[in-house]
Amino acid sequence: MAQLQRKQQLQGLIGPLYVRNLNGKTIVQTRTIDPKQSRGTRASASNFSYAVAQSKVVRQALRPLLQVGTDPYASQRLTGALHKAFHFPQGYQEHLTLFSADLTELVGFEFHTAGKLQDYLPVALPFGITESGSVQLPEVMIAPVLSHLVPMPYKGAELAVLVLGFPADGTTAFVTEVFGFELKQNLPTAIALETQSFPTGTRVIVAAQLLLWDNRTVLGDKNYCNCKGFNPVGVMFSGVV
Repeated sequence: MAQLQRKQQLQGLIGPLYVRNLNGKTIVQTRTIDPKQSRGTRASASNFSYAVAQSKVVRQALRPLLQVGTDPYASQRLTGALHKAFHFPQGYQEHLTLFSADLTELVGFEFHTAGKLQDYLPVALPFGITESGSVQLPEVMIAPVLSHLVPMPYKGAELAVLVLGFPADGTTAFVTEVFGFELKQNLPTAIALETQSFPTGTRVIVAAQLLLWDNRTVLGDKNYCNCKGFNPVGVMFSGVV
């Protein structure tokens, strides 16, 4: 409601208008009215909120690989990729989730655009889910790392593979299995793996990290030289048991 001030100046709300005084002048403005959101707009907003939450869950689960560093926009890009996957077609009634959405486009996602995993290991790893519900990688030959592309000196390389299982009931914590493979410098390296069996409905996400080391400590431990500017991590597979 507008009020008449002591200087006979009108100030306040009059219907959709807002009257105020600025530098001795009376200014009339329309006030902002919240527009009615369509069903599609509300659904998109809900999907985005869900994508933000699931992006945080996935990044937290992948923390062992990501804690060294990612590019500044990795979290936003992951949220965008998930939001796109959770967007349901027109006429679809149910909300898509981490377990019902098609996340095949997430495969190949890189957490560091300046040093992509596929730049150093340009081979697709044929992961799959067996009838018993385990994640399996049949034996495959990995070519030596393309050392001329690596921006730092190093003595050895390893491939770390992290397999995540998110239970469909959402009440229990995700399951993690980690595999490590030391890569030969001048010859192809054969790698293969198989996880435990996961319950039906489990969402599986597999990510890999290229680790480089340059020295060993006096106890024989490797001194890894991955850093914030070089930490190739990518999503290799996703599926539902």
